[in-house]
Amino acid sequence: MTESEELGRGGRLRGSAAGELVAAAYAAESAHGPRLARGLSLADLAHAVALVEGGDLAGEDARSLLRGLLELHAIPGDEFPWDAALGDAFNAREAELERRVGRAAAGWLSAGRPRREAFRVALRLTARTGVRELHDALVDQVAALVRHADATRAELAIDYTYLQPAQPTTVGHLLLAYAYPALRDADRARGSHAAFGASVAGAGGSAGSRWSLDRGRLADLLGCDRLVEHAKDAAWQADVYLELLATLAIAATHQSQLGQDFEIYASEEFGLIELSDASSRASALMPQKKNPYALAAIRTQAGQAAGDVAGALAALHTGSARTDHFHLLNGTVPRALDEAVAIARLTASVLEGVEVRTERFAEIARRSFVTAADVADVLALKGEVDYRSAHGIVGRAVRELVDAGEPPTELTPGRLAAAAEAAIGKRIEIDEDVLRDALDPEVCAAARRQAGSSSEDAMGEMLDELRAALLEHERWSETAREAESAAEAALLGRARELAST
Repeated sequence: MTESEELGRGGRLRGSAAGELVAAAYAAESAHGPRLARGLSLADLAHAVALVEGGDLAGEDARSLLRGLLELHAIPGDEFPWDAALGDAFNAREAELERRVGRAAAGWLSAGRPRREAFRVALRLTARTGVRELHDALVDQVAALVRHADATRAELAIDYTYLQPAQPTTVGHLLLAYAYPALRDADRARGSHAAFGASVAGAGGSAGSRWSLDRGRLADLLGCDRLVEHAKDAAWQADVYLELLATLAIAATHQSQLGQDFEIYASEEFGLIELSDASSRASALMPQKKNPYALAAIRTQAGQAAGDVAGALAALHTGSARTDHFHLLNGTVPRALDEAVAIARLTASVLEGVEVRTERFAEIARRSFVTAADVADVLALKGEVDYRSAHGIVGRAVRELVDAGEPPTELTPGRLAAAAEAAIGKRIEIDEDVLRDALDPEVCAAARRQAGSSSEDAMGEMLDELRAALLEHERWSETAREAESAAEAALLGRARELAST
């Protein structure tokens, strides 16, 4: 067994790991290294600084350890020599550190902490950065939707339920229905970001250690604002990752719903939107086709995200203080975040480049029976009949027109009166001008009284609220990004200072 292999196995075990163990387990753990590299490096640097500041490590060993860790920090994660035979990414880093500075200095890296603590810190730091990036991509989606909605706030459209024409609305109002879920997803991302601001560093094995490691100072070095107080909880808690994976799955589901709707809207039969060429792919066989390929990618990631939540929940069905779930989470969380961020950015790009065909929206609205509910409303508001009876009268009249192959414009006061007599046994008269307005989808869309409706005033209020929310989210992200960068710069600066003294 080589010195490196001995380092990976520890003195308790004889011989090298079985090839089957390396292939089935060590290789998987080592594969997490590139995504966790920055977090592992910051975790090691903060631990070394805390050992020195606590007075437990000094002299040339301290300086050499910090110099070596700073050298490792400069190596890109995908260029680091991750050696699966050593067991995991921590052992690979320790072996490379020993190669550079010798065992006397490198041997202090595990003082006062197990390897899992380095992974716990690294995973939280990686997740904190990733979920902020997800937040930013979700905010970009909302911004694109707000821009389109503002430009089409008064353009006639119809909403669909069960893929059937439902009510008249505006194109802008229809688009804002996708903006609010994305904004809630951004709020959930911020919640996860806040959860990862609690530090788990310095907890020791599971009950603390006798080393002079100041957990508050470690939190500061890592840019965290508080502690996960209980040492064992700090070492093993996983619910924050379940919440994160659920956040990713919810956001992916909202994007999948948008993708499914947009694929239908972009079809030749609907022709309501046109995806940009940059979001599409050509058919290898059929020259005429423009496939909405980006939407397929968006929907696919939603399935993966749902599976990640289920897999994490299943892996957590163990006793406490087992490594099963982190064996999964160390790989799943960074990978799932990378995928979620990429797809959220893709969705934002699709929204930015989409062309909304307002004329086609209006055409379908005017030929569909989407004002039927409004006609029932005006009948009931006259006070001669209750709404359920009015609903039955209009439904009967629409059925007769559909059977005759006639459009909504052929609904006359006379036909309504006849339908009323057939449905409830008495004629209900309605003024022709009142009926004409009730049949006009543009008038109907503008006549809504409620907050959040398609009326001009309600649309203006929603757009103003969303613009204010976007500004607040952008400010939050900039503050979070600056805090993260400042903490890393301060940690590296302190490590360099101690390495040279």
